[in-house]
Amino acid sequence: MLFWMRVKHYISFILALFMGVSHSFAQEMFGAASSNYAGQMGMDLNPASIVNAPYRWELHLVSMDVSVLNNYMYLAKNSRLIRKSFKGESVAQERFTDKYTTKPNKWAYNSAFLKYPAFIYSGKKFALGFHISTREELSARNVPFHLAKFLKEGFDYDQQQGINYTMNKPSNTVLINWHELSFTGGAKLYDTPEAFITGALTVNYNYGLNAVYVQIKDLQYNSVADTLLVIDNIDLEYSHAVPDNGNNGVQKTLQKKGGGWSTSFGMEYYRNRNEAFYNPCRKKEGKPYDYKIGASIIDLGYMKFNKNARIYKFDNVNTDWYGIDTVKFDGFGSTDSILQQQFYGNYHGAKDGYGFKVFTPAAVSVQVDVPLNSFFYVNASVIQRLPLGPMAVSRSNQVAITPRLETRRLEIALPFSLYDYFRPRIGASIRYGVFTIGSDMLGPFVGLTDTYGADIYFAISIKHFPVCGREGRGKRPRLEQCKTPGKS
Repeated sequence: MLFWMRVKHYISFILALFMGVSHSFAQEMFGAASSNYAGQMGMDLNPASIVNAPYRWELHLVSMDVSVLNNYMYLAKNSRLIRKSFKGESVAQERFTDKYTTKPNKWAYNSAFLKYPAFIYSGKKFALGFHISTREELSARNVPFHLAKFLKEGFDYDQQQGINYTMNKPSNTVLINWHELSFTGGAKLYDTPEAFITGALTVNYNYGLNAVYVQIKDLQYNSVADTLLVIDNIDLEYSHAVPDNGNNGVQKTLQKKGGGWSTSFGMEYYRNRNEAFYNPCRKKEGKPYDYKIGASIIDLGYMKFNKNARIYKFDNVNTDWYGIDTVKFDGFGSTDSILQQQFYGNYHGAKDGYGFKVFTPAAVSVQVDVPLNSFFYVNASVIQRLPLGPMAVSRSNQVAITPRLETRRLEIALPFSLYDYFRPRIGASIRYGVFTIGSDMLGPFVGLTDTYGADIYFAISIKHFPVCGREGRGKRPRLEQCKTPGKS
């Protein structure tokens, strides 16, 4: 399965303790999430966004987002990735290269979700929503440059051989994959001509599928030669609840291995909300509000994995590993056995437990939305991860400025964002009718700069809007025939 192939590609080298075999950020979809018409695409950033939305209800059919970002590997500019893909051609291997610098430490984030049919009801007094989705989140942080290079080139990389290396801070890698069953409830909290305040809470049941956790607290080593790796000290803990080769094959990827709960909650404040703007009997004149400020805490929760789960600890051990170049790591079970035999002399010396808890990628967010007129808006959003400990998927810190043209049928947004204070990037999103497609990173598509990641998302949803009234069956009155709010 694609998921398992990607897990093995990104994680197997870490579980193998960087012994010759070879990363998540929760993507916010800034181009779509900041919209007043975002629906399911925006409630993950702030659940309160579904209260008193311009639509009455939304039937969400499907949406998907896949994102990856790192500060080490990149695709060189002018690689013509998209053009060559359409022609069935491949990009030359030398176009994929690494940024080989001693600072900063290397990090990587990867995120993917698939959201199934879902529903939102939005009224002025209250709103309800539910959805089911499958998610994958992975983060790798504080990987030292020399270890990243060995992972890419192998321990026969001549320029780093014969040098004593040590880590300058602990490194953490966490991956979780799960089904999410969610219910959201929101309500109007305060309503005056000057101030309109809404709030909402989302409760998620997390059906845990797979998880991997690695923490390297200390590592001192020297790749003396192609065939000899000297590890003077290693302090490592890792856990996994995943299918393995053989009896625990790939077919068990979607079996339940754990469970837990998480929540998101938020509020929104509208200054001088224009009630007439939301009235279907009135022309949309003026601005919907002077400004809107939202605040939220998102993805605060956990999962406990206790089925097919193992914990291993290597407490300040060392080894001279002869023949490292011939060792084959084939699956998690094989890796566990090889490492224990090498460091402890038996196949069970590092086993420490059978269940572990992993925290979801929690963060706090603030959003500010300012309409310049009835259809042109500028949104500013900030996301700051919440540190829940080493056994938590780390969300990337993000800042985004998103100008957008927004109408009921058509919307175009151009988010300018900064991820983990690394590199600025420009995205684009378009919504027309029921279909939305976009990316917060256009680099891979245009190829004008070196590209350190990729992102694409889409959604199909049907929205029903309030109507003014009817004169007879199937007829709508002209606007001038509608009642004025507050008058009989």
